[in-house]
Amino acid sequence: MAARLLAFATLLGLSLTAETAEVEEIRVIADRLFRDTTVVSPTSRLGTEDIGRINVVTTEDAISLEPSLVVRRRYIGDPNGVIGIRGANMFQTTRSMVFADRLPLHYLLQTSFSGAPRWSLIAPDEIATAEVIYGPFSAEYSGNAMGGVVNLTTRIPDERRVHIAGTYFSQDYDSLGTDERFDGHRLFASFEDRFGDLGVYLSVNRLRNDGQPQSQFSARPSAADAEAKAVSGAFQGADAQDRDVLYYGDAGGEKAATDLYKARAHYDLGAWQLRGTLAYEERDRRAAGANNFVEDADGEPVWHGPVTFDGSGYTLNGGSFEDRRQERRSLLLGAGVSGPLGDGDWVFDLYATHFEILKDDEVRSGRNPRDPAFADVNAAFGGRLIRFDDTRWQTLDMKAGTERLLDDPAMRLSVGYHFDRYELGIEPFAFDAASMRRGAAQPASGGRTGTHALFAQWGRGFGERWDLAFGLRYETWRSRDGFVGNTVHPNRSEDGFSPKFSLAYFPNDDITLRYSAARALRFPVTEELFQNVDRTTAIATADASLKPEDGIHHNLSVERSLTSGMLRLNLFLDDVEDAIFSQRAVIEGVTVSGFLPVERVVTRGVELVYNASDLMQLPLDLRFNLTWMDAEIRRNALDPTVEGNAFPRLPTWRGNLLLAWRVDPAVEVSAALRFASNSFGNLDNNDRARRVFGAQDPYRFVNLRVNWRPREQLRVSAGVDNLFNKEAYVFHPWPSRTLFLETSLSL
Repeated sequence: MAARLLAFATLLGLSLTAETAEVEEIRVIADRLFRDTTVVSPTSRLGTEDIGRINVVTTEDAISLEPSLVVRRRYIGDPNGVIGIRGANMFQTTRSMVFADRLPLHYLLQTSFSGAPRWSLIAPDEIATAEVIYGPFSAEYSGNAMGGVVNLTTRIPDERRVHIAGTYFSQDYDSLGTDERFDGHRLFASFEDRFGDLGVYLSVNRLRNDGQPQSQFSARPSAADAEAKAVSGAFQGADAQDRDVLYYGDAGGEKAATDLYKARAHYDLGAWQLRGTLAYEERDRRAAGANNFVEDADGEPVWHGPVTFDGSGYTLNGGSFEDRRQERRSLLLGAGVSGPLGDGDWVFDLYATHFEILKDDEVRSGRNPRDPAFADVNAAFGGRLIRFDDTRWQTLDMKAGTERLLDDPAMRLSVGYHFDRYELGIEPFAFDAASMRRGAAQPASGGRTGTHALFAQWGRGFGERWDLAFGLRYETWRSRDGFVGNTVHPNRSEDGFSPKFSLAYFPNDDITLRYSAARALRFPVTEELFQNVDRTTAIATADASLKPEDGIHHNLSVERSLTSGMLRLNLFLDDVEDAIFSQRAVIEGVTVSGFLPVERVVTRGVELVYNASDLMQLPLDLRFNLTWMDAEIRRNALDPTVEGNAFPRLPTWRGNLLLAWRVDPAVEVSAALRFASNSFGNLDNNDRARRVFGAQDPYRFVNLRVNWRPREQLRVSAGVDNLFNKEAYVFHPWPSRTLFLETSLSL
């Protein structure tokens, strides 16, 4: 279906006649609201030109070089592209918010690797600007902004335009017993036009990719079994804890397929504007080519059971080689209205969203179909089917603001109301993957959470040298109908105030000093409270009694405007009590995880940002940032031995560099560097080995890109990520050297 629609859109674009002019971005009236959010908070912005200098295949690539930020995209098309900002690590996804034209892409139903924003609900070609707001210093956002907020904006149709783009990419992967090339492609087509007061935008985005193996299977040495088979082909090495292990296989390439169908419209009704968005996504992924390195003396693969290798005994877990398939269908709707109130000093905005999982089924085969035990294991329903049912969210935001309160042009005020409701339902079943029959139901789990919030943000300038701002947010949160199997959890409620403060001093027109402080409450999400899943290789448990995370956040900023850029230094401090973290352990080959509070975590940081154009009076543009962080576990009564340790997945050093050389009006060359120091995956910091599966490695990735515009309407680009093919793991392996070829045409 996607291919037919794309072909139709392509033919339509080639048959249309329209003026070939760039459309100036029109900002909706609602963007005048909450200017204080980016005034009181450190903010980084990217324009269309900046984004075009990065190898952007999926939306999260656009912000991959922003300060104090990481997106763990394991491969192109990864549905688990989790984000971390400042003191919120990449598995604390509920501390970072992502919006696209006010539509929430952050996934506050789950967290950890399952809580990645739904990046694929917006195509990268739609993005006009990207903005990262650091910390919860504005009352506009909830405690889910403890790390920060990403705001993506798209272009608003103003005249007829057809855009067609295609990208091919290829990765050469060589690790352990796998030496293969993994290829993929992306196709995009859009049509936009304006008919009087009505603007319309339609698009199709199609992605296909084979990613590198994401998991490597290992076994610890054990006593040799009398019936053990002598095997060869495996690889002796170490695990993340630097213990001797035998690597006996990997998960094989992971196939990702995503189709996004998008419709947007806006209608100008005098000074008011109505707008709406519909996004429907089909996403499938499959890992069905697990590689078995091990064979017996006759050259036959050995899939499970006790073996001996080089004189030592090991036990192979046959469940490691299982096939995994997931089908997901999602629908996201948004509608809003904006306009002036009264004489126009006040602006009003209302926006409502609805997200629904129409289908989300994951099938695990229990054993590999090539394993002789496959039929017997599945005849006994040894596979698993995990189904998401009754899973959705709704949000409603109403805001009003003025920049001339009480007819005083130095005083501003924004007020608003927020409502959200999240519902999660998970139904596991035993499954026969040989006959595709569903077996007995396993204990289901699920529940609902909801929030009502009122907030206000006031600010006033005092002369030309001072600016003062206060904010206050009140939230009441409730969990309802939580259950695990036949166990029903009692309903709960929590509430609290989150005050905000900011004071700025401007010693001259070029320098700004600003101190901002805020309290933030981050309430538990439905997975942390209710999700319980028992799979072949993993068990996840929740805790319905979790309290909200309670953080005090500080930021001191010194910024200097330069003739052709800016220089900014931020000193930040996050002090969070009851930090919810998914703590995990491996017991007899099964990963057991649970959400538990760490009583106090303190993160100190220094962030340097330098952006410049026409550097040294050359046609050279620069974006550079460097962050030093110290994240320490100060108190943890559940396990005092980890006190004083570094909090997981937060490197001490992190930085990015983007250089763009404008060779001539038609050609531009850009180079990027992403780097980070090592970190830990566990609270006990015992995972100190490097360049092995499960490690949190330091990395230095160099990327290149060349853009060529033979005509104004046509762009041809080529690029490479991880130019020097550096090997590094973020538990899973980062992508190796990847080549890109892209072309786009606007008519």
